[in-house]
Amino acid sequence: DGCYEEGNRMMFSAVPKQVLDVVWEDVKKLLEPAVDTAKGKMTIKDVYEYIKNDFYGLWVVMEDTKIVACVTTRVIQYPESRALALDFIGGKRMKEWLPEAQGIITKYARDNGCRHLEGYGRKAWIRWGRQHGWKQDYIAYKMEL
Repeated sequence: DGCYEEGNRMMFSAVPKQVLDVVWEDVKKLLEPAVDTAKGKMTIKDVYEYIKNDFYGLWVVMEDTKIVACVTTRVIQYPESRALALDFIGGKRMKEWLPEAQGIITKYARDNGCRHLEGYGRKAWIRWGRQHGWKQDYIAYKMEL
């Protein structure tokens, strides 16, 4: 499901995996910086394969025929609940598209039996997310071996 934000020509929509190859070059350019923050855990090629194999869902923000942002999602089944994770977000102009995107993602999550959304990213993301009900849940630590 996609939806136009009133007064704006931006649309947020899921991308069927059958058309992934049509949009991949544009998506790749936008997602690569976010995937690079995974620092060796995965590559953009892995993300492509995860989308093709239904592990990730891909969503794009379109303005006319141009992709301005994209998001990958996945459903996580915990022992006591289910969540929709937003793993990678790439692109620009989040302030413009986040309210509409969050509404669509929230409906999608509820329709798929999820009890919460969770996202991963840089500390700065909270400045946009806080305005839309997100709060910091925990801090992750990592040690190279």
